[in-house]
Amino acid sequence: MSYSWTSVEHEQFVMDLATSLRNHGIDAILDKWDLKPGQDKYVFMESMVVDTEVLKVLVLCDRKYQEKANNRAGGVGTESQIISQELYGKVQQTKFIPIVCEYDDDGQPCLPVFMKGLIYIDVSSEERYGEGLDQLLRLIYEQPFHQKPKLGGAPAFVSNGGTSYVRELGPQSVPSKTASPTDRDWRAF
Repeated sequence: MSYSWTSVEHEQFVMDLATSLRNHGIDAILDKWDLKPGQDKYVFMESMVVDTEVLKVLVLCDRKYQEKANNRAGGVGTESQIISQELYGKVQQTKFIPIVCEYDDDGQPCLPVFMKGLIYIDVSSEERYGEGLDQLLRLIYEQPFHQKPKLGGAPAFVSNGGTSYVRELGPQSVPSKTASPTDRDWRAF
């Protein structure tokens, strides 16, 4: 079941997500909390993009956001122009995180064109919300679920003048190309 919401429900979802992040120790900045009457909303949006203290910008993507971003309409259009310039200008960017809240009728995530190539976090249903929040928290705290192992040293046959991996361990140490991964004789050293 996808979330389908009115703008009021969407606003509540955003506030609930931001509150959840704050409850988990993340200083979430939200226009509803931090933008005051008399302040310039475009300066606020731009500051979130360029402020070096803002480490992540979450872009909550649903059909309405996708349409407004692609058509460059309203505040979303301005925001998407600011973000897309940053995305295209920095190949290794990690600041902008698409959060998919809805899928289209073809089963595709509702992402604006300028975010189609980015890996996203899915909170599009009640079932996916918890896993998506976990993934987001791990990302922010830089604690990925799949930890990259530490780099080991050179094999003994290289560093000690041995002959070769296969010659030292024998042909039985090389997995068969036709065997399935579960049938192979994998050895850890």
